[in-house]
Amino acid sequence: EQDRLLVSALRAHAGENVIVYAPTIARVEETVDFLEEHQIAAVPYHGQMDPATRKRNQERWMSDEVPVLVGTIAFGLGINKSAVRAVIHLSLPKSIEQYYQEAGRAGRDGEPAECALLWQEKDTSLLQFFINQVRDPLEQKRAAQRYFEIKNFAESHQCRDRQICVHFGETPKWESCSMCDVCSDPPEWFVGRRPGARPFRMPKFLSPAIDTELLDFLRQWRRRTAIQEGTAVTMILQDASLEDICRKQPKRRLDLLNVTGIGEKKAERYGFGILRALEQFRHGARADKQGAITESPADETIRLLKAGRTFEEIAAIRGRQVRTIIETVAELVEKGRINFDERWMSTETRQLIEGAAAQIGLERMKPIKAALPANIDYPEIRLVVARMRHEANAASRA
Repeated sequence: EQDRLLVSALRAHAGENVIVYAPTIARVEETVDFLEEHQIAAVPYHGQMDPATRKRNQERWMSDEVPVLVGTIAFGLGINKSAVRAVIHLSLPKSIEQYYQEAGRAGRDGEPAECALLWQEKDTSLLQFFINQVRDPLEQKRAAQRYFEIKNFAESHQCRDRQICVHFGETPKWESCSMCDVCSDPPEWFVGRRPGARPFRMPKFLSPAIDTELLDFLRQWRRRTAIQEGTAVTMILQDASLEDICRKQPKRRLDLLNVTGIGEKKAERYGFGILRALEQFRHGARADKQGAITESPADETIRLLKAGRTFEEIAAIRGRQVRTIIETVAELVEKGRINFDERWMSTETRQLIEGAAAQIGLERMKPIKAALPANIDYPEIRLVVARMRHEANAASRA
């Protein structure tokens, strides 16, 4: 259900900037691969990534090259991108403060934005695990209090906005914000879960719609200009400026001075490029498709394996953890899409795993791991068990 709702939400915000917060590094990478399988371009961001890759992924998202960024709480500090149209949490945050800070990255340009918390009951176990890792008794007590507050916030049937205000010491005179899931109807992408619910509509007094094709074209011009100058796209023009250009459609450099965020220096430096881009658009030019997925993660992994790449090399090429690549390979082996390669481990290791798995069974990895020498780890066990499961399934069908 969570995966279905995530895809539904991202398709509703197709082409727009979205942040998806996942609770663990493994969940970040699983989510990125899952989205790519559903033809949704996304990049991962977490603390265990190579710094250069992490910086590159952030730049790709900031420059609108890829619309969706999936990150842990490591993402966000110091990030100031105004046109984020949605922030989606895939688990309960550790506190109301954390949720408020992360959700607050949506809609900083003043335009409508959505914040969704797609939590599950199992999230409480993860939070309790984190609390148990805290050694200081006083800090552990504080962490437990924060846990109860965020859980009550998520389970409550009171106005979300009012709950947040009260939490931070404000006492609103109003009882309903008319915008949260308690006070209003759900957004259209969510309606499928509640048959008969009326679709949510944004108030009509908000800013008028703009030509999204023109906005995409201007973003592409800005991205190319930033690459040429070796600078960030936000140093060229902010999203709010591009959107105002779409509304006002300036014809002369002087008209650019009436655009939000453009003064004499910006008009002098980028005026010709902006007006030329507008003229090209009027004559039929359109943005190239960005972030199109032409090859699934599984197919890319298969291609790289056939090219003789190691797990470590594939992980570096795809910007993933090695364990994520091995899990993908194991699934492919289990499904019969690729054959187990004897070069992945020594014969002795493979035979030890096969012997333990034959005695214990193929359902769970942990008992097999416990029966093996300490130097044999889960990735090797997963690969061997995948082959054994495939062979068992093939025999049962014969």
